[in-house]
Order: sequence, then structure tokens, then C-alpha cells
Amino acid sequence: MKRRMAAAMALAAGTVLAGIASGPASASTSATADTERCQSANYPSVAFSHTVCVTFRESAGIPPNDVIKMNVRSSGRTGIGHWELFGPHGTISNSLDGEWKDRTHDWAGYQDSSFGDLWCAVFWRDGGGGSGYYRATPPVCVKSYYP
Repeated sequence: MKRRMAAAMALAAGTVLAGIASGPASASTSATADTERCQSANYPSVAFSHTVCVTFRESAGIPPNDVIKMNVRSSGRTGIGHWELFGPHGTISNSLDGEWKDRTHDWAGYQDSSFGDLWCAVFWRDGGGGSGYYRATPPVCVKSYYP
């Protein structure tokens, strides 16, 4: 009797779980899409180039504006320094100091955005000898969706 009762309970629990798992996806989630936009720049005077990419989130038919990911990839020798990723609300992320030859700095999170906002990356090179950092590149930016 105990075995039949345990088997019946397990069967009932499995049915309930299967019913929950097989429910319609549209009832509990809204459709979202990610759109990545990139911008590149080449700086012969500093012997490297970089590409900044921004991933925008679209949800419920609203054009993609809110930022969920940014990255910057460098090619060539950057020298010692760090990347700064920033948007209309200020700095989002700073990389660690180092040589960024053929490396990528990533950030993931959430930043709200409006039409036409700029999302940028700039490289700050260490001047050495305790002199501080100087901006080695102008900002390279991606503009949020603009109708």
C-alpha cells in the first residue's frame, strides 16, 4: 500500500511539474531582442586601432535603446594604460591597467538610454614616472537608436 501511495504521489507531482514546464512561453515572458552596433577607429600616430561595440535591448516593440553590454577591442600596441567605457550618465567601467595589445575589455549590466545617446570608449595611457594618465585616443562612440 505504501508503495502504491508513493508511486501515485510521484506520478501526480510529475504531472503538475510537467504542466508548469510546458505552459505557454508567451504568458510569462515578453519578446526581447538584442541589437549590437559597433564603431572602429584607427590611430596611426599611436600605432593601434580599436573597435567599440554596444549591445542594445529591445523589448515589447520599443526600439532598442537600453544598453546591456559594451566592449572595446584593441589591435596593435597600446602601451600601458586602461580603457574607460562611458555613456550619457558618466563612466560605466574602467579596465585594469596594462598593455591592451589584441585584448578586449567587457562590461555587462544595464544602463537606461534615450534616442541619440552616445556610448563611448577612450584609452588613457600612463605617462610614466608618476606623471599620471593622458587621453591617448579621442572617444570612439556608438549612437543609440535614432528613428
